[in-house]
Order: sequence, then structure tokens, then C-alpha cells
Amino acid sequence: MTNDDEYVDGEYSDDDYFKDIVEPGVFTQWQEVDIEIYDFTDLGMNVVINDEYIGLVYQNEIYDNYQPGRKLKAYIKLVREDGKIDVSLQPKKGTLIVSTTDKILEHLKASGGKSRFTDKSSSEDIKREFKVSKKVFKQAIGRLYKQHKINITDSGIEIV
Repeated sequence: MTNDDEYVDGEYSDDDYFKDIVEPGVFTQWQEVDIEIYDFTDLGMNVVINDEYIGLVYQNEIYDNYQPGRKLKAYIKLVREDGKIDVSLQPKKGTLIVSTTDKILEHLKASGGKSRFTDKSSSEDIKREFKVSKKVFKQAIGRLYKQHKINITDSGIEIV
């Protein structure tokens, strides 16, 4: 998008043109990019990548309430054989687990060192609080436990 583009009620002006196919080599997997959300479909969230390309964030990878027009950092998950671009709002898995461990520790410190969250907590509660899937949350608390930074109890987790 350029500064002259007009964004009105979830639509861009007819003068806008974004490429929906990318040539090989333009992006690398897990490359960080700038995106702007422009609409939602049954598959997920359509985004404009680096003011030039159209990409898709799949519905099952959206962990927050987003509105059209919002700008974010995102990651190229995959450039498919047909040239379409799959986008992730979260970095590569290993990086995501590390950033989630930091979120969990911040959460624990803010709540006096204890939390009701465990590997048995609902996916919805985890998604709402930490903005990640239950699987990533469980991997992060497992990592913290192995590092002897937390204890896992029947009533939740706590800082060691």
C-alpha cells in the first residue's frame, strides 16, 4: 500500500493492486515481514505483505481478535508450489516456545509466583491469556520445569 491508498470499511480503493502469486526466491521460510490485515474469510485472515503481496493466516493460527487495517510483524510460513503465501503471526516453533516461556514467567511474577494454569487448562483459557496453542503452552511449561524454574502442582504452576 502507498500513503495515497484509501482504506474504508475493510476495503481498499479500486486502484490498489496486490500480487497474489510470488515468484520463487522472493521470500525465505520464516522470514519476518510487515503485514496489514485487510479482510477475513472462512479459511482465515487475508493480509497484505510488505505493501505488495497477498497472504493468508489460517483460522486455526489466529490467537487474538484482529481488525482490518491493523499492522503487525509476521513470518512467511510457506510459499506454496502455486505461488500463494501462507503467513504465521508467530515465529518458528523453537523461537515461539522460548518467547512463551518468557510470557509464562512474566505471568507468574505478576500473580505472586503462582498461577492456576497447568497442562490440564482449557485451550480457550490458554489462548486468551498467552496467545498460543495449548500444545505450545505445554511445551513451554515442560521446558521451564526441566530447567527447574517452575513446579507443576495439581492446582497450577509456581516459580521455584
